[in-house]
Amino acid sequence: MSFLAPFAFVFAAALPVVVLFYLLKRKRVVKLVPSTLLWQKFLAETQASAPFQKLRHNWLLVLQLLLLALAVLALARPYLTGNARPTRLRVVILDGSASMQSTDESPTPLRTGPPGSPPPRGQPRGWRTDDRPARRRHHRGQTVPHLRQGRPPSRPPRLFPGDTPTRLAEALRIAGAFTFEKRGEEQVAFGEIHLFSDGAAADLEELANENLPLTYHRIGQRARNAGIVNVDVRAHPEDPGRRALFAGVFNASTDPLPARLELWFEEQLVETRALDLAPAPPQPLVFAVTQDRDGLFRLRLEVEDDLAADNEAAILSVLPCPPTSCS
Repeated sequence: MSFLAPFAFVFAAALPVVVLFYLLKRKRVVKLVPSTLLWQKFLAETQASAPFQKLRHNWLLVLQLLLLALAVLALARPYLTGNARPTRLRVVILDGSASMQSTDESPTPLRTGPPGSPPPRGQPRGWRTDDRPARRRHHRGQTVPHLRQGRPPSRPPRLFPGDTPTRLAEALRIAGAFTFEKRGEEQVAFGEIHLFSDGAAADLEELANENLPLTYHRIGQRARNAGIVNVDVRAHPEDPGRRALFAGVFNASTDPLPARLELWFEEQLVETRALDLAPAPPQPLVFAVTQDRDGLFRLRLEVEDDLAADNEAAILSVLPCPPTSCS
């Protein structure tokens, strides 16, 4: 044990002073009495001429000495020393985009759970709970009691990705603000950033010159995936009575993938095409369809790949009104 203010022990000199007060002989006051018969047992004390008396057991003396010793110890500010390991700030970023739903490896806590509404700006979806009424209140926008009060749910929380694009650049920029500090004229990193992602992010080129203290943990073993990357519908340029639906299908793997593309209008199958997707830029496709009412076109790609989130796409098609009724 060490002390921050050892000079405070000089106040320990007050301990003998307290004892001295109890050793000093009390002064007697001379009084005239008619008889000393009742005072015989006190004559021995009055005959003593020494200035000090015998120290007797006194609980008040013990209590005063103890309180004074504690006050001196508090003024000395004791502390314990030990060997502490140096620590650094660690920021963990979990990629929650749609590509993290890939099934190319065994499921992890980040890759389990049903898809749902997208998390805001890549933030965690939240707690999962077995309390069905609490779940319904949460989906209706009401506050779940155990989340508001900070009580843990019945099961450990799990994070799972949503059907959203990747926004890792913004997350890394925020993490960099926490891991850098200005010392003099330069920025010095005092923390670490750990990124868990499959690397399917197109916005990371913005941070190429940021020199972030980044450790990348790759999730995923391969890139066997094909998906629908764009879809659009408009009036047919050659036949005004029909609609033209444009789609782009992309094969991200290094090997050709056989696939089948289905076009649906509402609940009716319109057309099916067999495709041999080569590992190349997106393959453009055009469908000429007849549409007699407003409705939803859906494209469904049947292919054996590791990610099913991008195998379906939909677009609402609204017929243009006749000039006579538009007015």
